[in-house]
Amino acid sequence: MIICCNTIEKIGGGIILTIYKQGDKEEWNACVKSFVNWDIYYLYEYAYSFMLHGDGDIYLIYFENFNDRFCYVVMKNDIADFGCFSSILDKRQYYDWETPYGYGGPLCDHPISVESEQLFKSEIGQYCRKHNIISQFIRFHPLLKNYEVLPEVIETRYLRDTIFIDTSAIDLIMKNMDSKNRNMVRKAQKSNVEIVKASISEFQDFLSMYNETMERNGAGDYYIFKRDYFEFLSRMEDNVFIFYAMREGRPISGSIMFYNDKYLHYHLSGSFAQYRRYSPGNLLLYDAACWASQKGIKQFHLGGGMAPDDKLFGFKKQFNKNGRVPFVVGRTIFSKAGYDELLKRRKETDPLFDPENSYMIQYRR
Repeated sequence: MIICCNTIEKIGGGIILTIYKQGDKEEWNACVKSFVNWDIYYLYEYAYSFMLHGDGDIYLIYFENFNDRFCYVVMKNDIADFGCFSSILDKRQYYDWETPYGYGGPLCDHPISVESEQLFKSEIGQYCRKHNIISQFIRFHPLLKNYEVLPEVIETRYLRDTIFIDTSAIDLIMKNMDSKNRNMVRKAQKSNVEIVKASISEFQDFLSMYNETMERNGAGDYYIFKRDYFEFLSRMEDNVFIFYAMREGRPISGSIMFYNDKYLHYHLSGSFAQYRRYSPGNLLLYDAACWASQKGIKQFHLGGGMAPDDKLFGFKKQFNKNGRVPFVVGRTIFSKAGYDELLKRRKETDPLFDPENSYMIQYRR
């Protein structure tokens, strides 16, 4: 009853459930862009870039029932590849789904009826149980506030706040900053720091400063992106670029930004430590926000920290004292028997493992 790839089939009274996969680029993107509030996190290329990064196989789930319709992106992972299961599970035995790095969740035109939710829950549940997909973990999109779209399907939990800059009017950008941040922006300007917008193909300087920043901060292996990841982003040149902070003709800080006509997103950033005293990052984000406003983009999402109110979040919240938006995560357990079996196996191999831990997908603790 579920059709994969490019084929679409109506089921019963008008139900359409389609699962797009790797290779379905044109159909995938056409589906995403048919929604008014689409964002870059839903594009085929964005998902594919994280497949290159090793995050799993890519899928776009699309559901339609008369006037109700929505889609969302997931990456499929073999649970046997997760460290603690590598010695106790066979490959291709159990899988789960997860939102790609960043944000996602259901993209829709209007609220979904309970009837459509229940139909989707039944159809997607059948598919997942047939293909040994045990659960899904969803990171909802803070600007879309889509965590209320499928309450019958996805159990949700507030995780922490993120920050956005209101770019609907250019005078609001400086007005909404705190006074310390305004001073940092002016300090950078007085220090002859200039902001330059560059093509994503000009990533070599960024790669150097990003790697230095990750090493300085002791980042885990996941946050080290290989050269082919940045090379692939050139295929998204209409939706991604780099802002460089320059001083005396040398790039000293940089940020990769994703965008469309509604949203700008702060993605990856890096800087050379010896230039941090000039506050290039503060000016870079201020100028990026001004660029967005001039382009008619209404919101610039900075994201949050690694934990509530950590140092990174503190830096971002300086840019909009009214800019907090909730980051919510969610889960669906498609196979309760499979989920319980995974918890049981974890406990058998690790007596200290707590099956009642606070993770949304508890067997991945």
